[in-house]
Amino acid sequence: MGKKILLPTDFSKYSLNAIQYAIKLYENKDCDFYILNTYAKDTHGLDSLTLLDPDEAFNKLSEKRSKQGLGEILTRLTFENDNPRHRFHVLSRSTLFLDAVKDIIENMEIDILIMGAKGTTNKRMANYGKMAISVIENIRKCPVLIVPKNAIFNSNKEIVLATDFKNDFNFFDIKHLAEIAKLSNSSIQVLSLEDSDALDAEQKRNKTLLTTYFKNIDHNFTIIHNVEMNTALNCFVEIRRSNMISYINKKRTFWERMGFGKPTLDRLGYFEDVPVLAINDK
Repeated sequence: MGKKILLPTDFSKYSLNAIQYAIKLYENKDCDFYILNTYAKDTHGLDSLTLLDPDEAFNKLSEKRSKQGLGEILTRLTFENDNPRHRFHVLSRSTLFLDAVKDIIENMEIDILIMGAKGTTNKRMANYGKMAISVIENIRKCPVLIVPKNAIFNSNKEIVLATDFKNDFNFFDIKHLAEIAKLSNSSIQVLSLEDSDALDAEQKRNKTLLTTYFKNIDHNFTIIHNVEMNTALNCFVEIRRSNMISYINKKRTFWERMGFGKPTLDRLGYFEDVPVLAINDK
């Protein structure tokens, strides 16, 4: 059965890189790629009154730019890719980005969302862009793959799955992780901070489930002691040159939804050349 893959774009080099990454990752898979661009005035507070009197000039210009940009991408992909297994579709929506993404994922039964991440960097820290974090926090109908600016597709490597085994795995999302490992000829390294003897009954059950899900995939369980996960993950990926990171995207608590506490993605650290796959829990 073919895959339906959603590829948001703002026509930046970051989003174009994510599109190319997706095409190479699913090179040997029957796929429909849906390339989405949205345009809408971002209104706040009293500015929302402008919704009562739409700026017709803005709408027409934005629509023209959106369709023109999507047309150029479609033309480019058509000439550059002669893979008979791939079909490309363009979607231009005059609505807020997250609203469009949620609607398309639900109504078109999208399997995975793949998007670029500009990221922000300064002397003290680096992190993912607001849009990437917002998508991961709000999209739970399918897994989300974030492709940072320097990521280049490489096969025959490994994927690191960071987990504490405390959350039930979403079979739909785990299935996509297993499929990506097969498509890229990658092994899976399950990275945790706790010894097997210290796991409770639920954690042991979840660990056993992973073994079942990864039955036909080369996989190993690695335990790192006395260090925080973001430090362990950074060192692990750098030393082993892993080509993808995956983690369990837990449902946000009430306080997290109110803005208290960092998103899980931020707590894992920032990787400028390694894609990150967010897998939702049940």
